[in-house]
Amino acid sequence: MQKLLNDRRLLLPVVLTAVVIAIGSLLIVLLSDDASSGSPGAGSVSQVGAGGAVRIDITDFKFKPETVTVTAGAKVTWVNNDAAPHTATATARGAFDTGTLRKGDHKTLKLKTPGTYAYICQFHPFMKATVIVQ
Repeated sequence: MQKLLNDRRLLLPVVLTAVVIAIGSLLIVLLSDDASSGSPGAGSVSQVGAGGAVRIDITDFKFKPETVTVTAGAKVTWVNNDAAPHTATATARGAFDTGTLRKGDHKTLKLKTPGTYAYICQFHPFMKATVIVQ
């Protein structure tokens, strides 16, 4: 009987480890970008004309749309719809940074300098997107 109890005590850590690995794997699949599909998802690219403005939603740990093209001087607004805090921080040092956006917060920046700007969330670097300023 004692041997059976000892085996059960060993089984619990093994089962918990398996559950943690399964949940982690599921999160990786759910939060990974759609690059493996071979085509962009609906609404993943947005273009804005002169003097226009664009809204980028932060939802489900993704920037939506993932790529936007704006004319120089356009306003870009990031809106955090997630419970977790996020940022939109250009990977090019000093290009732009929204600072921390908590749920419901938004930040509007006027992007004046032409270029292609990759950006991430500093808290969740797997969140990636691009702003193209023409």
